[in-house]
Amino acid sequence: MADYDTIIIGSGAGGLSAALKLARSDYSVMLLEAMPSFGGYLNPFSRKGYTFDTGLHYIGELGREDRFWRLLDGLGLRESMKFVELNPEGFDRYVFPDYELRVCKGKNRFIERLLNDFPEEERGIYKFFTIFEKIIKAVKASQSMGGSALQMLSFVVRHPVMMKYSRVPYQTLLNDVTSDKRLQAALSAPCGDYGVPPEKASIIIAILVWAHYLKGAYYPCGGSGTLRDAFVSGLKDHGAELKKSSRVVSIDRTGNEFIITTERGENYTARAVISDVDPVVTLGKLVNSELVPSKIKRKVMHMRPSGGSFYAFIGTDLDLPSIGITDANIIHYNDYDINKIYERWTIPGNPESFPSFFITSPSVKDPEGGHSPEGYHTLEILTGASYALFEQWAHLPSMKRGEEYKSLKEKIGKRLIAAAEQYIPTLSEHIDFVEYATPLSNEYWVNAMRGGNYGPEQTPDQVGTGRFITFTAGIDGLFLAGAGTMGGGVMACVESGINAATKLAAYLKD
Repeated sequence: MADYDTIIIGSGAGGLSAALKLARSDYSVMLLEAMPSFGGYLNPFSRKGYTFDTGLHYIGELGREDRFWRLLDGLGLRESMKFVELNPEGFDRYVFPDYELRVCKGKNRFIERLLNDFPEEERGIYKFFTIFEKIIKAVKASQSMGGSALQMLSFVVRHPVMMKYSRVPYQTLLNDVTSDKRLQAALSAPCGDYGVPPEKASIIIAILVWAHYLKGAYYPCGGSGTLRDAFVSGLKDHGAELKKSSRVVSIDRTGNEFIITTERGENYTARAVISDVDPVVTLGKLVNSELVPSKIKRKVMHMRPSGGSFYAFIGTDLDLPSIGITDANIIHYNDYDINKIYERWTIPGNPESFPSFFITSPSVKDPEGGHSPEGYHTLEILTGASYALFEQWAHLPSMKRGEEYKSLKEKIGKRLIAAAEQYIPTLSEHIDFVEYATPLSNEYWVNAMRGGNYGPEQTPDQVGTGRFITFTAGIDGLFLAGAGTMGGGVMACVESGINAATKLAAYLKD
């Protein structure tokens, strides 16, 4: 008899939600996490009285009865969580060379803002949002679509927009609606939320991100750690077992039971398994290769990871609100050609300047959240970064990569801070604490392939059927959750865990 009904591998948002869904349904659950803390990108870190988020900066669809609100409510977490709504008049400031776009809550209000900024582009703007609505409708319909050839044919007939746009990059849609490069830049400004430029990005992902945030932006009171802690508390309340520092090294199967082995040599058995680890790692390294169908092996072999980032986590004695820093995120672009900006990030080398970067202050967004000592503030500044620039140190553990690596980080970090001083003057003179992180940090702490922020790259060939959207991989009893299924981002990962758990429960009942 198996030790557990299910074992969940990895405690990112997908693993936590899958485990909680099953524990609340009275299945016996073991959650195994490789690192000393649960949460993946929901896991914050603290230094010198400051607490920093590592992957969550804001979330959409949290108004009452919105999609993420309903997901949390279904997990029994909504009442235990509090969120602060960011300024609905402008929670994202996209700053271009001579133009600033402030994204507001409400699609119609945002359309009015675009029409005011681009009065000669009325036709293109309305065309964009007409296609937007058709894609959203099609995506909703696809979620209840069966897998038969007849059902798929019927879906395509009813939603021809998917035939036209699902397999081409976002740039194609932009070119179809406008030739104005400034408007194209405005419509692709949130590409940092999915990690690829217009000429590579999936149209479906780009539209879903717009839809997500046009319903408003929110931040968890207390930061990402409070969301993680709500999951962990719920799991303990429902009898799940959780083990940290238990890195899984193999997944095998004997008869109707899976055997999970950890780095410490511990063995656990389960009737079914959900892996929240990247599919390339799960199916290419952890699962006994004899269990993996050849078709899946080929798919995994050709999957490309998303890009990574360089981070500066800063504690400062500056009074940020007094110098104009609000709860709005600042996203700086030094060019309207966002494709060109991303090209620069893919080239290894020492960046002399930063064509784009992101600034956010958790302590300003959430003043009562305990992010910093009294009289101080936290800042997080991010920019794109090539994994290849740091790859020579990838084999070494975090904090033990030597002086050359540390020196490179400090050199890049100081330049990034200097670049940010156009928004926060004299910042470099008012730093009480700073720590830098590279794509290697993501690779080490959350097992992200080549330090990618969003799982597999969110290109047309790697969304939908290009990912593991069915939450299965051709192995009875093994299910997948996380960014490798529905896509990157907290809400997508939470929903993936719930869906994977639902499939696992059906499997156990068969």
